[in-house]
Amino acid sequence: MSDTRPPSSPSTASTITAALDKATRAVYQAVRERGESDRPPLPGAVRAGTWQLIHLLGALGELAATLAPHVGSYPQRYRLHTDDDTNPAQHVAHACRELAALRHALEKGQRAAREIHTALSHLNTLPPPDHRESGSAGNTERDEGR
Repeated sequence: MSDTRPPSSPSTASTITAALDKATRAVYQAVRERGESDRPPLPGAVRAGTWQLIHLLGALGELAATLAPHVGSYPQRYRLHTDDDTNPAQHVAHACRELAALRHALEKGQRAAREIHTALSHLNTLPPPDHRESGSAGNTERDEGR
């Protein structure tokens, strides 16, 4: 007799869904606000953002890796049917392949975000030229956002 319990509790699944929904809305809102600004972000702010992006992409990659075996077990755990007369196992296999491809794409994105972060870590801002003449030490943002 096969186990018909879901691989994770409904509260865990709904917690993940709620967290993804909240993160998605927050990112879209931040992007909209950034797009409405007429001032470019400082290098330190972008560097801090890429640091967070590295971690977000890593978490999404872990989610994709975690979901794949659960999805792969659906044919053994549930009586499945499809709306297109295709064997359900084919759809499950396709979903698992795409989850693996997604995980690899997220890893590639995470590597790119690390490269961006590293490149921006070499930058700092200096005061405008007119402030240098007055002897102002100016402040840099070298350690901001880490």
